[in-house]
Amino acid sequence: MSQSDDSSRSLHAFEFSQKTKPLKAIMALHSILAPFGSAFTLNPSAKMLLSNDRETAFIVLVTTGCFSVSHAQVDLHMATVFAPTVVGLIDGYSLYYDVPARPQHYIRAETECTGWIIPLDTFVEKCDEFNLWHDIARILAQRVMVMSARDSEMVGNDAYSKIRSLLMELWLYPEDIRRQIKVSSFIQRRTRISRSRIMDVLAELKKGHYIEVQSGVLVYMDKLPTAF
Repeated sequence: MSQSDDSSRSLHAFEFSQKTKPLKAIMALHSILAPFGSAFTLNPSAKMLLSNDRETAFIVLVTTGCFSVSHAQVDLHMATVFAPTVVGLIDGYSLYYDVPARPQHYIRAETECTGWIIPLDTFVEKCDEFNLWHDIARILAQRVMVMSARDSEMVGNDAYSKIRSLLMELWLYPEDIRRQIKVSSFIQRRTRISRSRIMDVLAELKKGHYIEVQSGVLVYMDKLPTAF
């Protein structure tokens, strides 16, 4: 393993996403649209499939919790998201405008999540009525930037680099959230690296006193080496 020099490092993609989160735009949507929705609760590990039918399509306002977003067709993890946020804009757009071969996504609760489900037609109607499209544009533009930052960390890198990036992300999570997440499962769902390979890397990092894991939970992390 070789040690890193983080003195001039750029922000981790997750750190970047939190620092640039358009909270004002998100809260504007929540405050205006929530009264037109129905409440929901999603328990840890439970999934919510975003509708693939125009008549039942919806947008989700998540008010509390942490969850993952994945491609439904290939079960590929896309992002981990913290409330407050808005989910389903891509699926809603593709259904509203009948985009062919559109992707479908689902969310999976990492912790208990609560919020509001807004029917797609109601969402579009109220966004027109209350002039919310500028806020939605801000939200979507920020997400494109985050995806670009995340791709630079995950695409084309070796297994250790991906594991390292995800350990750094997990360590940035609020402690009450992080302590609810099993580190090996967290990495495997996001990379499809074999469990044995992940456990080998974690074991070596623990041996080098770079990390400490208790009952599967990451409880300590020092500056990680750049290479394995």
